[in-house]
Amino acid sequence: MRTPLAASIKNRLVRGFTLLELIVVITIIGILGTLVVVKVAGYTTKARITKIKSDLKAIIHASEIYQATTGQFPQSLEELKTGKTDGTNPAENIDALLKDAKDPWNNEYMYEIDSNGKPRAYCLGRDGAQGGEGENQDYSEPEDAGL
Repeated sequence: MRTPLAASIKNRLVRGFTLLELIVVITIIGILGTLVVVKVAGYTTKARITKIKSDLKAIIHASEIYQATTGQFPQSLEELKTGKTDGTNPAENIDALLKDAKDPWNNEYMYEIDSNGKPRAYCLGRDGAQGGEGENQDYSEPEDAGL
């Protein structure tokens, strides 16, 4: 004769999920996963844009440090990174500001002195050519300098 306790334990061990219950749960997890992926995918573009703007501001800031130390703006990004053309480095912390001076697509940033004698840093976007939309859009610092 079975005791009620033994029957209850056997029923718990035998019970499981039906195929329909499993399909419903897997479908719900799939829908939630799709929503998360779609929502997160937009943040990668925003992160790239934020990195570009931050890097361009760092380049301009480094060129201002260079100018304050030497009395003139560097003529190229390479001069800014390595120091004056005579090999001396005007500011030790410029290297820290320009540690990774490449855009998110691993292209070098562009740097020039504009017609007013002020430095301008810019990124040509993913395609590396002027103009474009989306990831091919150009960015400049100062922002009103335009390309």
